Parts: sequence; C-alpha cells; structure tokens
Amino acid sequence: MKNLKSLSLIALFLFCMTACEQADTVPPTIVVASLEEDAAIKAGEELCVQVTFTDNKALSAYKINIHPNFNGHSHAPMRQENPARAASEESKTVDFEITLTSASQNDPLTGTNCFRDIDIDIPDNATPGNYHLLIYCTDAAGNEMYVAQDLKIVQP
Repeated sequence: MKNLKSLSLIALFLFCMTACEQADTVPPTIVVASLEEDAAIKAGEELCVQVTFTDNKALSAYKINIHPNFNGHSHAPMRQENPARAASEESKTVDFEITLTSASQNDPLTGTNCFRDIDIDIPDNATPGNYHLLIYCTDAAGNEMYVAQDLKIVQP
C-alpha cells in the first residue's frame, strides 16, 4: 500500500510538471545588422540583408518582403495591406516587389539563434522611390514578430 501511495505521488508530480509547463507566448526577436535606417540602394544592384533571429524556445520560419511605399503608408503597430502603384508605361519602370520565405529558399530556421545573410537582386528597371523592407520571424509556437524599415531605390 505504501508503494502504491509513493507511485501515485510520483505520477501526480510528473503530471503536474508536464501540465504546469507554460505555453510559449514570447515572440522571437529580429536584429538587422547590415542596413542603416532609410538605406538607399541603386536599381540593378544587390541588397545584402544580414539578420539574426532569436527565440527563447525554438525558431521556425522567416519572411522578407520589399514593396513600394509611394503612398506613404506605415507598418506600425501591426502590418497593414499595401496598395502598390502600377507600372508606368511612360517611364518603362516597374514597381519592385518581392517576398522571400524560409520555405521558398529551402532555409528553415532551427534552434534558438540563427544568422542569415540574404542577397536580394534589385532589378535595373525598378521604379525609383520609397519602399518598405519588412522582415518577419515566427517561432515554433506560432508567435510572430516583424521589423519594418524604410528603403529607397535610386537610379544608377
């Protein structure tokens, strides 16, 4: 009988330890090391994005998006839809937009700390002007964080 009580207490203790573990509600952090605020890049050049993703438990995925900001919209405090200007027949330029994901790059995030050096080709005919660079990170629990930065594409 004493052994049964001991086993019951041990089982209860293990159950409580498992059940009492708190869910991960802490979003990951993102540190961009390679770009200055309001960075400018020439059309036809390569944009190098150096970023470190960190999480308290486990990272999962990232997404990088560049889109036009010709209408002056913002991304604070949460992301918003972003209408883009159509390509101008007169200027023969295109409003540059790209989205890269860890899945599309076959580059999953693992562990709790990951550095990435991602190169993005800016087309020669990208419409000069203001753009947004958004970098998202999701952890294994589904918590998401993003950083938004202004970027300017200029003529070569």
